[in-house]
Amino acid sequence: MIQLPDAFIENILSLYPDEAGYFFESLQQVPKTSIRKNTSKFSDAFSDETEVLWCKEARILSQRPSFTEDPLWHAGAYYVQESSSMFLNTIVQEIAKSIDAPVVLDLCAAPGGKTTTLIDALPESALVVANEIIKSRVAILQENLLRWGKPNVVITHNDPKHFQKLEAFFDIILVDAPCSGEGLWRRDASAMEEWSMEHVHLCETRQARILHDIIACLKPGGSLIYATCTFNQFENENQVTMLRENYGLVPKLIEIPANWPVSSVDAFQFKFLPHKVTGEGLFIAVLEKPKLSDHGNKNRKHAKLNFLPKKFLPAAMGYLDQPDLFDYFIENDFVFAFPKPMIPVYEQLREALYVKYAGICMGKLDKNGNLIPEHSLALSVHVSNKVPRITLSREEAIVFLKKGTLLPTGNWPQGWCLACFNQLPLGWMKVLQNRVNNYFPAEYRILKDVS
Repeated sequence: MIQLPDAFIENILSLYPDEAGYFFESLQQVPKTSIRKNTSKFSDAFSDETEVLWCKEARILSQRPSFTEDPLWHAGAYYVQESSSMFLNTIVQEIAKSIDAPVVLDLCAAPGGKTTTLIDALPESALVVANEIIKSRVAILQENLLRWGKPNVVITHNDPKHFQKLEAFFDIILVDAPCSGEGLWRRDASAMEEWSMEHVHLCETRQARILHDIIACLKPGGSLIYATCTFNQFENENQVTMLRENYGLVPKLIEIPANWPVSSVDAFQFKFLPHKVTGEGLFIAVLEKPKLSDHGNKNRKHAKLNFLPKKFLPAAMGYLDQPDLFDYFIENDFVFAFPKPMIPVYEQLREALYVKYAGICMGKLDKNGNLIPEHSLALSVHVSNKVPRITLSREEAIVFLKKGTLLPTGNWPQGWCLACFNQLPLGWMKVLQNRVNNYFPAEYRILKDVS
């Protein structure tokens, strides 16, 4: 049984006096696991499970499987995500209706659940910048976004203050702020060990600093989405009040069905309370910067890209299903493909920020001008159907994902091939006459024993 801190109990009693008993009782329940499907990688996995009200691609599972043992998870067919946080899908779809080719920032993005939600909720013309402040968390963000396979993403590693070079640059900014994590205690009781009112106020101060540093980057008429996974008013409503009073932001109203179990009295601040929803605790608010005037620098510097010479283009373009949608450039000896319409925006981002990854990393060119493909290309939703594919059984897929040895059969084509499970690529194999070279990245391999 979870023993709740006295100060937390006292604050909840003051916030929800009529519901506190149900609230505290719900924190003793076992949390539900949920997943959200990748709409660009078809799979019938979990189709019979309960749909999440605010995200039709998501399911609440009756029991938690071992995702590590599921090749479809490694292929990016779905993302394991807490169901309350998927409400972002509803908000972004509503906001993006009136924006052509939106440029969107997820400021505190790791591990990537909300970033992938943004990508799927936005039109394909959008560009999503996924930033992570903490260096140790950038790798897991990149792994999850590569698995999702979408090309309209730039991964950065910067402090919020670095974005001040990009004044009035973003149409939508999501600040999923670091918080005291009260909403996650049902899932991770150890998170309570760090909790105190002092820690709550430390988070409150940190959140205010982050918001101060990023406000200037929002375009006039743009939307700021502020979210935490905590319940207290200091990190939630008080921050929204501060944004309105200090920066002139105004409510952005979001219409939701009346039967959804979401607490909201003003249609721009939403609370997910544990006794009302299947998911965990969440606070999310949507605010807009008034359309007064655009102070953005229209003459920003561009860091020009090193575009791939024309003679090498066929080697890269042959791996993609719609190669003309992309421009191709070289960065640190790797060939990247990036959506053509967003190249000028990307050049501005490179000038202002430290960019960790962008678009599709295709691979390197060998001495003969042939492409040595990268893992990210295998997982891209744009990898061509013309690339040879080898269908693996579940047992063979597990061997491949453990970076084990597979033996070629007589009908396997030779050369670079995509190792696939249920028609979804897992990674690259190079099939030779008497052996198979397994190019699944060592850092992503399955380490546990799998039956």
